[in-house]
Amino acid sequence: MSHEEVKILAPQGFLTELTRRRFLLAGAGTAGLAGLLAACGSDAAEDAAGDPAATTTPAGADAPAATNAAPAAPKASGTVSLYTWGDYHAPELVEAAPDELGISMNVQFYASNEELIAKLEATKGNSGYDLVVPTGPYLPQMISKGLLLKLDKGKIPNWGNLDPAYLGREWDPANDFAVPRDWGSTGFFYDKSKINRPMATWADFLDGTQKEWSGQVSWLDTSDNVLGPYFWANGISWNTEKAEDLDAAEDFLVNKIAKHVKAFDSYPSSKIAEGAYIASAAWNGDARQAYFRILDAGGDPEPWTWVLGAPMTEIWMDHYAIPADAKNPDGAYAWINWMLDPEAAFTDLSYIGYNMTVTGTEPKAKAANLEYLDMIYFTPEQIKSMEGGIVNSAQDRKVDIYNKVKAAAGG
Repeated sequence: MSHEEVKILAPQGFLTELTRRRFLLAGAGTAGLAGLLAACGSDAAEDAAGDPAATTTPAGADAPAATNAAPAAPKASGTVSLYTWGDYHAPELVEAAPDELGISMNVQFYASNEELIAKLEATKGNSGYDLVVPTGPYLPQMISKGLLLKLDKGKIPNWGNLDPAYLGREWDPANDFAVPRDWGSTGFFYDKSKINRPMATWADFLDGTQKEWSGQVSWLDTSDNVLGPYFWANGISWNTEKAEDLDAAEDFLVNKIAKHVKAFDSYPSSKIAEGAYIASAAWNGDARQAYFRILDAGGDPEPWTWVLGAPMTEIWMDHYAIPADAKNPDGAYAWINWMLDPEAAFTDLSYIGYNMTVTGTEPKAKAANLEYLDMIYFTPEQIKSMEGGIVNSAQDRKVDIYNKVKAAAGG
């Protein structure tokens, strides 16, 4: 597929300001680069948990004016077709939508942002989807192609529940097209009983793939996450546009890694529980779900270990957005508004295991003693190692390398 070159002002993993309220990841190099605000708990969130009036909305956000009365929920009916990442929404919320909102949810999955964009483009205004969940750096491309509906924030009365730390990102500065949903990172998950050495870095993951885990390891099924581990293991930004970096990544991944990879799987937790893999690259929330799925399947989760990628790894933020050709935008607004309710957001967090953008969810998670909180909320030191993705001039080349790796793996 063809990609327009879109340079995203995204973080390069340097922590320039740290307070309990937020972590500000500054951009590198170019003047004016703004950082991704990744809140790992906030004073405002804790205040909002006990005082709903503590939530604020930045100037210019076009949110509904505050009133003493609770805003009326949007009215909706029919079916909302949600095109999203796999197993990314609490089933009890999906099942409750008819009673809570008057809508039913038809949920379909994709494995990468490229797949989402390709599907919306290929259908030429007849995608059949009412709601999608793209990652931040891909939004400018989608906006420039006319794939997304400009938001009517008057139809999202719970907008004020968003932590302002997540608003105004470079990919959608006025939040005209997308509603921040959650954020997370990437590492790997492995059965320590199958390997007799500690595994702590991406270099270890690459080595294990070629040795002890050969033929029993899965990698994430996106171009960025296939190339990322190689770059990070070698101290290179995954946003590199240098031909020599891309050439070296292609040679290593195609000729040394591909033959050892059992599958490219963006949602490995279910297969892990089935015994299909002994190690998997994974996003933190899906790895956390694997613990529960192993137990549900009658297995022993104890030997399994989560490792946040090191010395560098990614930080991503996903959003709700409404396709320009949505047939039921009112239903989409109703769902979005409900997901910005703190109780609904907490229910979602409890299932998916990612840090939510709604104020008050972290105090709720801690008060509820949710398991594996360290896989949801990262330390300042961990956040320093994370860098955001950029859709730049190398994107087509990265997709080409990704396809070559999959072909060499027989996938």
